[in-house]
Amino acid sequence: MAPLHQSEASFEAVLFVSVAAFMTLVVMILLCVRRRGYEELQREQSSEEPQEQLNHLKREIKRLRKEKEDLQKNYDSLKREKERLVKEKEDLQKNYDSLKREKERLVKEKEDLQKNYDTLKKEKENAKADFEEFRRKTSKTMCDRLAETSDVRQKQEGKILTPGSTADFEEFRRKTSKTMCDRLAETSDVRQKQEGKILTPGSTAEWKTITDAHVNVTLDPSTANLSLTVSEDGSEVKFTGKRSAEWPSVLGGEGFTSGRHYWEVVVGEKENWVLGVSTHRDEKSIPEKPEEGYWLVRRAKKFSKSYTAVSQSGDQILKLEVCKVWGVYLDWKEGRLSFYNAETKVHIHTFEGSFPGQVYPIFSPGSKGSRSLIIH
Repeated sequence: MAPLHQSEASFEAVLFVSVAAFMTLVVMILLCVRRRGYEELQREQSSEEPQEQLNHLKREIKRLRKEKEDLQKNYDSLKREKERLVKEKEDLQKNYDSLKREKERLVKEKEDLQKNYDTLKKEKENAKADFEEFRRKTSKTMCDRLAETSDVRQKQEGKILTPGSTADFEEFRRKTSKTMCDRLAETSDVRQKQEGKILTPGSTAEWKTITDAHVNVTLDPSTANLSLTVSEDGSEVKFTGKRSAEWPSVLGGEGFTSGRHYWEVVVGEKENWVLGVSTHRDEKSIPEKPEEGYWLVRRAKKFSKSYTAVSQSGDQILKLEVCKVWGVYLDWKEGRLSFYNAETKVHIHTFEGSFPGQVYPIFSPGSKGSRSLIIH
């Protein structure tokens, strides 16, 4: 029995050892499987991270390349814009230089023309003075010759003159000679006027020549200074603003570039006003000392109510009695603007020269008083 128990005991021991060994083996196998799975997981994770990073880098590179292309395009565009601006600047500089040279040339031409005009004006004045002197001497000589001829003829006829008859004859001769001298002077005046083409209404025919050029001048409200009020029919203008030192103005609606034109202006008892023509379409007041483009007659109370002819050539005081109705006669082709007393038909003043372009009748009722200027 003892050997049987011993064999059972050893069998159980062997069985226990075998089970323990098997369990150990199973545990080891499980551990190995788990470790292998962990390693594979690690390998999978480690392989996925570089790929994701690579994809990210590729996307980043692609974005940077696109930004680079966009920047390059912007750079090229800015470069072209810079080149265009540089070229425009060069062109503008060339145009500026050209205009500057043209301005200098025109200024020089203007100075030369002004010098020539002044020279011709002086020569004309000298010639006029010489002619007047010649006319005076010629008239005197003719009168003397007439007197001598009368004496010779009387002697040849053999008339016996008594002291009484001699005195009568001398009186007759004096009157006859005076009449002949006056007629010579009048003939000389008429010829001078015809040659100068300045019409002074010494006769009905001459005044008719002037008034035949009559035009209806209508004031243009759009050209009026804000301190002026123009009547609805455009025939009157008056000052309605605050008193000031300037000469607010308004233009006629029609400008002239040719022909002869005459209009009349009733100033009445006004002590401040300006009449004439101007080339300045957009100006709404007359400068105190006008430069180019103004030909005016002005009356100002501050200048002792005197009348003044005003232009770029300077001011000239006009000596005349009060004139209530002024006639303005424009001969554009001949470059003359004349002023008349329309009531007495007396010539007052004439501007001579040339007009550079379109001229407009201009009027200013002044900036003191509310009386109107009335245009006929």
